[in-house]
Amino acid sequence: MAEEVSMEKAKEIVDMLTRGGSIDSINTPLALGILPLVESIGDVELLGRLVEHAQTAAKDDVERGWARFEYLKRNSGSADEFAELAFESESLENGAPLAAAVLHHHGLMLLSLDENEAAQTSVRRSLTLRESIEDKEGMIYGLAVLSHCARIAQDWDTAILHDTRRLELAIALEKDVLRMEALADMAHAQASLGELGTASEMYQESLDLAKRLEDPAGHLVASWGIADLAEIEMRYNDALLALSDTMHLFMQLGLATPDLLKKRLHDLTSLGEEVK
Repeated sequence: MAEEVSMEKAKEIVDMLTRGGSIDSINTPLALGILPLVESIGDVELLGRLVEHAQTAAKDDVERGWARFEYLKRNSGSADEFAELAFESESLENGAPLAAAVLHHHGLMLLSLDENEAAQTSVRRSLTLRESIEDKEGMIYGLAVLSHCARIAQDWDTAILHDTRRLELAIALEKDVLRMEALADMAHAQASLGELGTASEMYQESLDLAKRLEDPAGHLVASWGIADLAEIEMRYNDALLALSDTMHLFMQLGLATPDLLKKRLHDLTSLGEEVK
């Protein structure tokens, strides 16, 4: 929700809900729901109060679990604490969505600690729970993590299997951003297997979506991959054009051009001059 409103509007909504500094009348779901808005306006003090209030105001164990989850995320909870919360949540009636979310987060924590196998175990369990409740968007996020784990191990075939399923779900849900991301990841895996033609088509489809969505991150990922393929074939001008297009989008949107992009454009320009 925070990404869909301006800073001014976010402040207005938060003020309306917490007018007078009182949050006693806010229930747990609402308190947790406005946390992204409060984060977006940078009110750290109110953020802490809302997280504490959400735990106190919870009307059942599931709400307490969601509140505990948010508390742990914002207070450097340990991997063991998240694992314990996930275990407890699975035993609750209607606790599957909570357990799935906690297990997914637990998997990401383990992945950040380079515990790849353990991370996959948690994410697979999360994915199973999300399948059971037909949380298809959540399934896409889980498959994305499993794909990432496979790519770390350079198991490109497994990565492609996960990404194919991601892509199918994203298309079915008409989630173009998730479709764009899945295509770029599949393209990278295909390129790593030497399937450069297939990779090029997928990167181009991802880029077309990024252009339509005016998504600078997606545009950068896809054009970077296209440039990689062009460089392999020594088509340096094509690589330069792809990345220049991305730089123009950043400028059009009033965003700072990433340093890595500027450096690569400089290097490609120099390389093109040497080839001439």
